[in-house]
Amino acid sequence: MDERGQTDVGGGEDHPLAGIVDRWEAVLDDMEATATEYRDSGWDAVELHPGDVTPLPPARGGEAVDDDRVGLDVLVPDNEFEAVESAAADATFDSYEAYRAQAGSVVFAVVAVEASDAGLAVLVPLYYRTADAQEMARRARERDSLDLFVRPLADDRRVVFTQEAPELILPEN
Repeated sequence: MDERGQTDVGGGEDHPLAGIVDRWEAVLDDMEATATEYRDSGWDAVELHPGDVTPLPPARGGEAVDDDRVGLDVLVPDNEFEAVESAAADATFDSYEAYRAQAGSVVFAVVAVEASDAGLAVLVPLYYRTADAQEMARRARERDSLDLFVRPLADDRRVVFTQEAPELILPEN
């Protein structure tokens, strides 16, 4: 992540966004437009800019790691984590909207997690490679939910958003 919280994939040919950074930039533009729509409607909107998004449980060497977490680990800059942690502390998130697209083997999504009573939306843009998410997708479909684990670099705290309709975020297959 650079100083603006943007993903730097310049030297990482193995990174899911390598060669398709323009698609990720379009997703971020969509998130910003969606945040503006919420604000124009009188809501507060917290925008996140992940550096890395990792499917959980992670697959290593072709085998899933034993991990009870099912969803996406979303690494955000410390200042954005503090903003979402503060906003989420007193809010009850009761719905969400998800917008998904797929470019080859990479899934992109923008999830707007809503706390209706508080007039608050947290916007989480996501990306992941389908090959890295097979076990996550299988488990999410079995349990009919998927979690977004938003965390800072220190990985000492998390804000978890549960999505009850995982198919909105999972690959199209």
